[in-house]
Amino acid sequence: MPSSSSAENAMPELRCKDTVRYGLFATLGALVLGACTAMPGPRLDNQALHQSYFDIGVYAGVDVTRGGPHCRIFHPINMNYGRHPVIVWGNGTGTSPASYRDLLEHWASHGFVVVAAMSPNPGSGREMARCLDHALNLNSEPGPFQGRLDPARIATAGHSQGGAGAIMLGRDLRISTVIALQPYIQGVRFNPTAVRGQHGPMLLLSGADDVTAPPATHQQPIYDNTDVPVTWLTLRGATHFAPMQTGGSYRGVMTAWLRMQLRDDEEAARMFDGDNCALCEDERWTIKAN
Repeated sequence: MPSSSSAENAMPELRCKDTVRYGLFATLGALVLGACTAMPGPRLDNQALHQSYFDIGVYAGVDVTRGGPHCRIFHPINMNYGRHPVIVWGNGTGTSPASYRDLLEHWASHGFVVVAAMSPNPGSGREMARCLDHALNLNSEPGPFQGRLDPARIATAGHSQGGAGAIMLGRDLRISTVIALQPYIQGVRFNPTAVRGQHGPMLLLSGADDVTAPPATHQQPIYDNTDVPVTWLTLRGATHFAPMQTGGSYRGVMTAWLRMQLRDDEEAARMFDGDNCALCEDERWTIKAN
């Protein structure tokens, strides 16, 4: 379960999503959730909007399922509310999905089905592609995932070597968008030509104090050479290990991007769009967009 113990993820007073989470009126859960997601809330200021994407989503009950021997699937326990977008995840070198568990469960709480490759070296994108194939097969087989996944809304995301793997997989026609989190692009499994031929907009994320995958040598070439729209955000003071476990300060930005790209969330688009975007007013971030 995603943790809500930290100050940045603290939950305010009881709201619609809390009603479902804590089991009140359990027999009417579907009706309650439908009402919560349908009712527009007050327009948040930019700071509150950014903070809202650190909060647990309406699908607060999440689980992890083995997707064969080489994949793990993080998903809402209750997937009876329509088809769910898919995120294919790649880990950093030498790590596993357990190293990012809180982040992946957080995305599941927002209604995404996260398919994570178990590979400690996903830089080629091949292991991630196999996990995507496996998940989409489950979508057509009897079981809890049958008919629950949306094959038209798929993101690929990863950290470090996994960020490079996400770019490699981004050439796949099934991919709608890419999140490359501090991608390390000098590994032998990464093909530099992959930055061209992408099939959807990219969120490129850097850490200003990252000495493992420095922005100038690992993210600047991506921004300069890719042929799709790129939003490049650099976080002041962030090292290469800042995203581990929870996603750190990248968590809200990535969640908003996924909601904008895969759920057509107009509020999430306010984080990135326009001269008065939420991130434009946050001095911690440097923003470039082509």
